[in-house]
Amino acid sequence: MLDSRDRFGATADLYDKHRPSYPKGLIDWIVTTSGLAAGAPIADVGCGTGISTRLFASRGFDVLGIDPNEAMLAQARARGGARYARGEAAATGLPSGAVALVTVAQALHWFDLNASLAEFVRVLAPGGWCAVFWNVRALVSDLMAEYDALLRAQSHEYGTVERPEETLARLKGSGRARDLREAEFGYAQRFDEASFLGRVFSSSYVAHGVADRLTFEGALRGLFGRHQQGGAVEFQYRSVGLCFRPV
Repeated sequence: MLDSRDRFGATADLYDKHRPSYPKGLIDWIVTTSGLAAGAPIADVGCGTGISTRLFASRGFDVLGIDPNEAMLAQARARGGARYARGEAAATGLPSGAVALVTVAQALHWFDLNASLAEFVRVLAPGGWCAVFWNVRALVSDLMAEYDALLRAQSHEYGTVERPEETLARLKGSGRARDLREAEFGYAQRFDEASFLGRVFSSSYVAHGVADRLTFEGALRGLFGRHQQGGAVEFQYRSVGLCFRPV
C-alpha cells in the first residue's frame, strides 16, 4: 500500500472541493471539553486541505495546520484562513509545550499511534488536550449500503484500510489516553452527479484501489440515477469525536 504521506497528492483538488466539513456541535464540544481559552494555540495535525484547520481558526484560535503532503498543503494555503507548515504526526517541527490542543481530523488511522502520541505529549503545554474526530459514513439508507458494497467489490484497498472504530479501540486500549470523553453528531452532504463523483474519487482507496475506473464510474452513475431525488443524493455521516489527555 502507498505510503500514507503520499496517498492524497493525486486527489488533493477533489479532496478540497468535495470532502465534508464537520458539524458545529462537534467543534463546540471540543472547545468546551478542552477548556480552550480565547486565542489559544492549536496544532491541527494531518490537516490535509485545511478543512478542520479553518473551522478552529474562524473562532479566533491561533491554529497551525501541519501535513506531510505538499499538494494538500498547496490547497490549504490557497484557501487561507490559517497558517500551514510541512510536518508529520511524529515530527511536527513544533517547540515543546507550544500548543494547548492537538486536533486530528479524519487522519489518526494513518499515523503510527505510539510515535504520534509521544509527539503530542511533547508539543502540548501541561494539561493540554487532544481531539480526534472523523466523519464516518452511516449505512442508514439503500444508497449508503449499496455504495459500501460497491467499494468492497471494486476497490482492493477498501477492506485493508483501518476503520476509525478500529483506531479508536486501539487508542482506548493503549493506556496512553486519560480523561476520555466521547461524542457523536449527525451530519450530511448533498451532491449533484458531478459532485457525487468528485466525492467518491477523492477517497484514496478509490484513487489507488480501483483497477477498472470506467466500469466503476459507470456503476456510480447507475447508483446515482437509482437514488437521486430532484437531481441530488445525500451522504449521511456519524461525526464521532474523542477528547483525551495523552500520556
